[in-house]
Amino acid sequence: MLGSMIEAFSKLTLSKGAEDDDGIDQMHHLASVGIFLAFAAFSGAKNYVGDPIHCWNPAHFADSHKNYAENYCFISHMYNVPMDEPIPVEINKRFERDISFYRWVPVLFLFQALLFKIPNMVWKEMKTYSGINVTKIVRMAEETVMSPPKERKEKMKHIAIFINSWLMAYREYKYNVLIRVKQKMSGVICFMLGRRQGTYLTGLYLFCKLLYFANVVGQFFMLTKFLEIDYSTYGFQILDVLTARGSWEDLDEFPRIAMCDFEIRQLQNIQRYTLQCVLSINLFVEKMYAFTWFWLFILSIVTFVNMIFWIFNIFFRKRREQFIQKHIELLNADDTSSEKKLFLAFVRQYLRDDGVFLIRAVRKNVGDLLALDLVRQLWEDYQKHMGPEKPDEEKMKLNS
Repeated sequence: MLGSMIEAFSKLTLSKGAEDDDGIDQMHHLASVGIFLAFAAFSGAKNYVGDPIHCWNPAHFADSHKNYAENYCFISHMYNVPMDEPIPVEINKRFERDISFYRWVPVLFLFQALLFKIPNMVWKEMKTYSGINVTKIVRMAEETVMSPPKERKEKMKHIAIFINSWLMAYREYKYNVLIRVKQKMSGVICFMLGRRQGTYLTGLYLFCKLLYFANVVGQFFMLTKFLEIDYSTYGFQILDVLTARGSWEDLDEFPRIAMCDFEIRQLQNIQRYTLQCVLSINLFVEKMYAFTWFWLFILSIVTFVNMIFWIFNIFFRKRREQFIQKHIELLNADDTSSEKKLFLAFVRQYLRDDGVFLIRAVRKNVGDLLALDLVRQLWEDYQKHMGPEKPDEEKMKLNS
């Protein structure tokens, strides 16, 4: 059953095809999902196939009694008592060091994989309401990479037509004080009010970035609660051990030896047994959670830096203009006053945030040359449409 769940989830999450996000996002919804699915498969095979537990049974136990004891211990609470400490007499005190988490490790790995996929699922579902298929645009641009120059230019024209239709369909055709207030609000409320203000995709994408970061940070708290250790410092503890001893040492957080209590009824008498059992699965679980800590630690840092980078690009208008201007300068555009005003109208009133985001998506997934060709085509079409003189309405927008 676990195998079929992993196989079905793999097909859902590791589908191949063009991507419309950046490499950091793909570290979350592709690399991380793949890692935790692999961990779930390995730990599940170890837990539920073969003999996951071996106990030191009393000599008078028959084979059927041994099987009963080991199966019972596997599904019941187990606890750890160091060899240099006596076993507490009070039953309740024994379970203060409960280590029964190992049974749920495969399920938790599956849940972690799902958590890493959810922001991408939100992005894929909600971006369809933007009015344009971002993935299809990226895929169409990707298909032009190996095309001859003439054919590539024709395909780029078709892409520009799609983008132009989208940009013209979702825009404000009136410009007054109310529209200006809505534009300011859309910058704050992001994608909720931003389709006609050109901020829907950028707001949604930034929201998904926040989800990615919140998830990777929340994983530390979740694992701290699940493992009942301070997982946020677990990796530093490993580094201290490696530095001090020069080799890997087994840590007490994942004991290989555990104790199990169970009772059997013999006529009117109830007999309690305490068995000592070997949990070989913890040998591997310890390494998997060590790798998980370092992966989450690195991922949290690069995700935070990447999120700040996107916030900077989205909320600072100058960054958008510089990004597009870099491509325009490569096209040897004249730096005259009228040309500069037309360029600013091209970025601020025509492309807007979402148009610039779409070009960034093409650049990050297909390359600079294709992004350059796309900007060239959109710029040429815009110049033809606007002509040498801008309408008064465009001047009013630009001066605002």
